Amino acid sequence: MDGERTAGGLRPGAEHSLLRRNWRIDIAAAVVNSLCLGMIVPYIAVMALRFGGGAWHTAAIASAAAAANLLAIFWGRLTAGYGRVRLVFLFHGAARLALLPMAFVRDPASLAVLTLLFFALQGVATPAYIGLMRSIYPEGRRATYMAIVRVSAGLAMLAGTYVSGTWLADDFKTAALIGFALGVAGICLFALIREPSDRPETAVEGRTRWSETFAAVRSDRGFQLLLAGVFIYEFFMLLPASVYPVYQVDRMALTNGQIGLLSMATTGAALLFNPLWGRVIDKRTAIPVLSWCAVSGTLLPLAYWLLPGFVPAAAGAFAAGIASSGMDLAWMNHLSRSSGRYLSSFSGIYLSLVGFRGIAAPLCGAAMAEWTGLPAVFALSFFAGWAALVPFLLLLPASRSRDGAARHERS
Repeated sequence: MDGERTAGGLRPGAEHSLLRRNWRIDIAAAVVNSLCLGMIVPYIAVMALRFGGGAWHTAAIASAAAAANLLAIFWGRLTAGYGRVRLVFLFHGAARLALLPMAFVRDPASLAVLTLLFFALQGVATPAYIGLMRSIYPEGRRATYMAIVRVSAGLAMLAGTYVSGTWLADDFKTAALIGFALGVAGICLFALIREPSDRPETAVEGRTRWSETFAAVRSDRGFQLLLAGVFIYEFFMLLPASVYPVYQVDRMALTNGQIGLLSMATTGAALLFNPLWGRVIDKRTAIPVLSWCAVSGTLLPLAYWLLPGFVPAAAGAFAAGIASSGMDLAWMNHLSRSSGRYLSSFSGIYLSLVGFRGIAAPLCGAAMAEWTGLPAVFALSFFAGWAALVPFLLLLPASRSRDGAARHERS
């Protein structure tokens, strides 16, 4: 626990106590919030289809989470210097209010708008959340702490998805109302986190001009390669996002319960692999994790392309869970280690590109499906996803050198 003793100005015992307290609160809040999301989010696109919607409605819903980050580059700048816990509480709390009307609407357009509003409000606080994770968890153990929080959240997501898809399969209204109440309770729990006030690595965040930030981006080849690799991979993985629900409902005739099981397969994979990815990132480097996850993620479109059926789709969903869990931990921890005082700005740039591809890719996939058919979308997603390995492999030598130097300094 050397990182815990040196990360801030508190006495080692007091700092360790604060770390453990924040970690327990983070786990509890993640569990309650994930119960909320598990009961609602996996079924929004399906309900839009059952309300008479089509591929364009599901495209809007599929792109909502990523599109909400489109302005993250500005949120990272505008929210720098404000209390991170307060920002997360205010904007995530406001986002919960968008869940309540979902219990009462009966048209696909309203569901799509409410979904976008929910994720847009959460997106305002995302750069602050990333900075908060660097502040409350020590370097050298951060990915492991975050992984355990995610495992706890994943178990809760599984439970929420199961309850909503099995016990409340024909009662989305009740599921949305229960999910809303859980979401409010979860964000109130999160507000109990106390952020250390004197961590030296975060003391100067947000004190950079736009020109200085973009100069730093131009000179940081590693950050450029990270952006390129993740953009290529996630764009082509999102390409069929809007047509998966159409294929599941119209071609595979899956029930809500079966669709819920696919979501549970993704979450279950994340449960199993989050601790592994956390240990690898803390002990070695994040870039190999990005490469391995890029390969794993391409198995989802491959399953729908060559082996359409519930069992192959479940296997593909499991592989997608392996990939998504590692990708999230890897990019956040890589930036936390490498970006220094530019963390908020670099995170904002990264997330803004998440927003762009989140809008463009599902819409391109919907248009391509109408033009060429669904199998061609799955095939392109599979083959093009492998191109992400090129920038990741180019980034690997420099990343190993930098992370090795950081571990040497901590020791």
